[in-house]
Amino acid sequence: MNLLEEQVINDLKSRGFKILERIDEGLFVAEKNDRYLFYVMVEGVEKPLRQLYRVLNMGESMSMSVVLALVSNDGVVTYYFAHKLRLPKNVHAQTA
Repeated sequence: MNLLEEQVINDLKSRGFKILERIDEGLFVAEKNDRYLFYVMVEGVEKPLRQLYRVLNMGESMSMSVVLALVSNDGVVTYYFAHKLRLPKNVHAQTA
């Protein structure tokens, strides 16, 4: 486990979460009333969009909300819920 992941886990424990399972580096399940899939990200470090999409799919298949744990450069952890964006079909689009 890397230091940033450990920092997020310690922060979650201080907020009353129980860490249930580590799935991959920076990816784990925690519980407090409900179960959540947490994904640790670092401010300024780029991640491929397909990686985030993979995490969103995993959360969906596990019936869990995905929470991004963003660690800032000064070590502050901020949490964001992440969801897939489902756009409605364009009813005005012409078919070719």
